[in-house]
Amino acid sequence: MTHRRLSPLLSMVVGTLLAFPALAQVTVSDPPPEHNFGKIPLGATYATQYFSAFNTGTQAVVLGPVRVDGDMGTCAAIGCPVVAPADFAVYGSDGCSGRTLVPGEGCSTQIRFVPSGVGGRTARLVFPVQGAAEATRVVAGTGVAQPIDCVLDWAERTYPTLLTQPTPTFVYQAFHARCYQGGSLCVGADTALPTTAPASVYLYQGGQMVRYADLSVLAAQATYPAPNSRSCSQAAE
Repeated sequence: MTHRRLSPLLSMVVGTLLAFPALAQVTVSDPPPEHNFGKIPLGATYATQYFSAFNTGTQAVVLGPVRVDGDMGTCAAIGCPVVAPADFAVYGSDGCSGRTLVPGEGCSTQIRFVPSGVGGRTARLVFPVQGAAEATRVVAGTGVAQPIDCVLDWAERTYPTLLTQPTPTFVYQAFHARCYQGGSLCVGADTALPTTAPASVYLYQGGQMVRYADLSVLAAQATYPAPNSRSCSQAAE
């Protein structure tokens, strides 16, 4: 039997592959990337979700402490979510921090969302991997203030052809507001700042919030909706 010698170039390639083992790879695949905590009342503590990381590489990996940070891009348009890492935190069961995962193995860590402000809130969830690229996932939810958000939800159901393309609720000066029709119409209520005066609903006209009616009047209408529609007392999905 004769043995053929490897060419110098092929010998170098084979030697390189043997010298560097397959890269570790950890991915976050549960829940799906489009997962959202949904609409949660300010300060509520019941919104939790398990996020699972899996070792999809060919060698064992060691995870560092799971964390939430704000290292992500921001958006300045009306209705964009606020980067708020303090609103998301590792809570309760953490089965990933410091864990060694063999190939094909996964772990789960519970994250809680407690909104501190109205509107869209977002942050970056990080699973550090020793000696390899960290696994990340964007987490998001919406903080709602009652009865303002309930009133706006009711208004959108009542006037579906007028209040189209709603943005998330956001803070504009002293108002909680939402915009519609691509930003041409905004509706807000003046309870973003503490006040002793009765809350009012405003329309955004000519760059100014113009008073429309007492919030209590619209809230009463929203509390007693037409048949087959939701009331304010029901939890948002």
